[in-house]
Amino acid sequence: MNKMKLMAKNIQQMRLDAFIKGLKNKEIKYVPKESSSSKIDWSKYDKAQVNELKDMIIFIKDVVDKAVVRLSLDEAGEGSRGRPPYPPEDLAKGILIQQYFGVSNRVAEGFVDLFKEKLGIEESFSYKTLERAYDYPHVAMILMEVFKMTQDPVKDKETKFSPDGTGIPNSIKGNWEKDSKSDEDGKGFTKMIAMLGTTNQLISAVRFPDNPYAHESPYFESLLEETAETYSAIDQISGDAAYLSRDNCDLVESVGGTPHFYLKEGITLKREGSWAWTDMLLDFMKDPQQWLRDFHSRSNVESGFSTFKRGFLAPLRKCIHRRRKAEAFARVCDYNLKRVSRLHHQEGLPVPWVAG
Repeated sequence: MNKMKLMAKNIQQMRLDAFIKGLKNKEIKYVPKESSSSKIDWSKYDKAQVNELKDMIIFIKDVVDKAVVRLSLDEAGEGSRGRPPYPPEDLAKGILIQQYFGVSNRVAEGFVDLFKEKLGIEESFSYKTLERAYDYPHVAMILMEVFKMTQDPVKDKETKFSPDGTGIPNSIKGNWEKDSKSDEDGKGFTKMIAMLGTTNQLISAVRFPDNPYAHESPYFESLLEETAETYSAIDQISGDAAYLSRDNCDLVESVGGTPHFYLKEGITLKREGSWAWTDMLLDFMKDPQQWLRDFHSRSNVESGFSTFKRGFLAPLRKCIHRRRKAEAFARVCDYNLKRVSRLHHQEGLPVPWVAG
């Protein structure tokens, strides 16, 4: 009896090995399911593009003002610890405007002065004040709350997510794809590891490791936990082979999701305490095409990263590392706000923080 069970296990393992080999050799090819969705409504697309600037000015004003109320910072005294000399909400608005336009501190001072009435900023401030704002704790708190609020419109709608990493150039010469392996000192790029929704492509969680060559998998747990805290449900997590492990499969299962991590040769069906691991492999063998369709939903995440980079062409300008990370995070906030603007015009997504 034991020999029969062992033989059955060996046969299953041989099948798995054959399937993975076929996947690597392109014998098992991913065939996308024919889409039944309608074509792009170009009039709505045009409307989204035309209205983006107006939306961003309104969104930045309203979302920052709401964030201040939610944090009760409007009740904090002028002499509270870490409070900047100018209202922190005004500085946060200045940072978001600067990163949206991708301009230097001096040019950003002019943009703030130009849009201050629309942004609800009472008093202009110098470019040096804006530069120092990237260090202020109250400003950081506001930006973190803004980031959370940008996801409110989709938190009950998005259920599928995928993690991935990329590099944001610190220099105009930087190209992540070409230069990441030759950048020996790691100063050419800031590493960004993020979790994105595969449907709406909003960033749900993000980390900026100090080491630009940091492996992505160790950050998976914190990204997943933050995403689970924000969204109502998680049905599926898909990721490349860098995230393939029993521990990560268990983490996905613990938040109610199904893991789809790209498979490597040499892996086994042995549970070693992880039912989620074995179930993932058995699902792959049962219906490879459906499994691959679920996995390849992560291609939308790669599209999201591409949109992020095309939307912020200027390299990160800050020389001080902590300010550079704050600069990168402000871009993430702006990216999410731009995505909400597009979804609002193209798909009728309500925007809860807009006043009136």
